[in-house]
Amino acid sequence: MGRQLGSCVNLVFEKDNTRAWGVERRKFSRLLEDKGRVFGIKFKPGAFYPFVKSPVSKFTDGSISFWEAFGIDGKALEEAILAPEDEKEMREIAENFLRERLPERDENVTEINRIVDYIITHPEITRVDDVVNRLNLNKRALQRLFSQYVGVSPKWVIQRYRLHEVAERLADDKALDCTEMALDLGYFDQAHFIKDFKAIVGWTPAEYAKRVAEVPDFDGT
Repeated sequence: MGRQLGSCVNLVFEKDNTRAWGVERRKFSRLLEDKGRVFGIKFKPGAFYPFVKSPVSKFTDGSISFWEAFGIDGKALEEAILAPEDEKEMREIAENFLRERLPERDENVTEINRIVDYIITHPEITRVDDVVNRLNLNKRALQRLFSQYVGVSPKWVIQRYRLHEVAERLADDKALDCTEMALDLGYFDQAHFIKDFKAIVGWTPAEYAKRVAEVPDFDGT
């Protein structure tokens, strides 16, 4: 399970459908049929904004076309990236394209990743106020920054990581008490905790624990 999961923009090259995909706030899946290939680039939280200079919250839970993102027709680049058999060659073509358009260094991106890394490494953080107080930040400015650069609120990012940590704990210990976990995460009632867990992971905690028990190497996160 990637430690930056869920809070990134992904640029996905797919035949006749190359798009930049924003943060998805619910679990989703997409079936790719027939022959072909897909090549994806995952940007660190906030790192896509300097390329487009437009709030990435505009395509949260959705996507924008290559033209909307970069102002050019991406057909030729799409064909060039998907043609090689060698993954390294595909990566080099994509990297060269981005390097040619590399924006100036944006300190906001560095700050966002500092905050996200802090959230990841401090599991006791369950509220935005925890981050604001510990890192001496302005709450309103933090919320605007995340909306513009990340596409979701800092509250959602905190919740995302904490709920995935619960999933990891359930995989290790199927008998964990949901009420206790809900309280640990700052929920006032178990129902809201279960609802949010299902939205993020795709199953209720009980369903997830059951699937893990039935399939030992199962990872639905």
